[in-house]
Amino acid sequence: MGVISQIIGYPLGWIMWLIYQVCHNYAFSIVIFTLITKIIMFPLSVKTQKSTAAMQALQPKLEKLKKQYGKNQEKYNEETMKLYTEEGINPMASCWPMFIQFPILYGIFDVVYRPITHILRINKDIIEAAKDLLLNTSYGTEKYFQHRPEMYIVQAVNNDPELFADAKFSELVSKVRDFSEHSTLFGADLGLTPTIHPEGGWTAAAIVLVIIPILSGVFQLIMSVYSQIRQKQTNPEAASSMAGMNMMLYIMPIFSVWIAFSYPAAIGFYWASSSLFSLVQQIVLNKVYTPEYVAKLLEKDKIKRKNSKKKGMMERYQQMLLDQQAAQNGGRPRSNTVAASGVVSDDDDDGSSEIKLSKSKQKEYERMLIREARRRQAEKYGEEYDDSDDDE
Repeated sequence: MGVISQIIGYPLGWIMWLIYQVCHNYAFSIVIFTLITKIIMFPLSVKTQKSTAAMQALQPKLEKLKKQYGKNQEKYNEETMKLYTEEGINPMASCWPMFIQFPILYGIFDVVYRPITHILRINKDIIEAAKDLLLNTSYGTEKYFQHRPEMYIVQAVNNDPELFADAKFSELVSKVRDFSEHSTLFGADLGLTPTIHPEGGWTAAAIVLVIIPILSGVFQLIMSVYSQIRQKQTNPEAASSMAGMNMMLYIMPIFSVWIAFSYPAAIGFYWASSSLFSLVQQIVLNKVYTPEYVAKLLEKDKIKRKNSKKKGMMERYQQMLLDQQAAQNGGRPRSNTVAASGVVSDDDDDGSSEIKLSKSKQKEYERMLIREARRRQAEKYGEEYDDSDDDE
């Protein structure tokens, strides 16, 4: 495995080790580990759900822009980004869980490939000695030995324990045997790679190993179908326009089955568990974050942004008044707020002091508030606002 996967694998390995110490079952540890990662990523999943629902609610406006600027792609893109900004929507938000999932998956690969390091916590020197020992055996000539040496060390300890008769391997042999006894799922060793041509024939364990990658694909396929049905219910127009892109949702389950047949069964089992938890999570989120509920949340966010923008503008104006007042008084600029009475509080070097604005400055400040309120009122009803009327 690469350096990046090892870096991510170490913290995940500690989590897996802690879980394994509690339940002492590898398959159950993977299930709990998957649940923990889903809980950690839940806030991001909620944000993604809100973004997806917001994009669905925004689709009519996007269609309107497309009709209006369809022939001018540059203008259409400009107005689309402007609309996203006004609505406070990030169109890429739904992609973040996928980007985060890949590093976690690479970390999982490292944890599964190196159980002796991450779960059994055997000294690195002992592991290297075991590798050197196997390089002169049939295990060392296996195609994937250089990439998965610890998996082959586990197999060698179970199949040929005499190879490790040296006393320095006593802890390794003891821990590997105990781990192997507790790393099965219905009799199938999760450290083995599933195959449709099992060497020992179609035993119960071989059948379980083949079912694991199939289940990983089936659960992902159910997830894809559910997403398609949900999208057609909430936004039929968007579903039809994205038909080509949605084909990827059906290709990915097939790809995951192929991956699961290429790696130890623990990978496929993690993938199946993750897909099942994701399906349940998606159903719950869809029940909670309906388009109507998301619309209310977006409206609240929009009001909050407007208030924040207005507050920032007011504070800049207040700062300007304070600087002018300080300049007239021959003092330094003040950086505090203006109260309704026109009195400004300031923490000076020797305590608190106050500056009272002149009547003209206070009136100017009040006129600015009135102009801003009228402008926003006109904006609300789609009218044009001319501030020259306020000066008459």
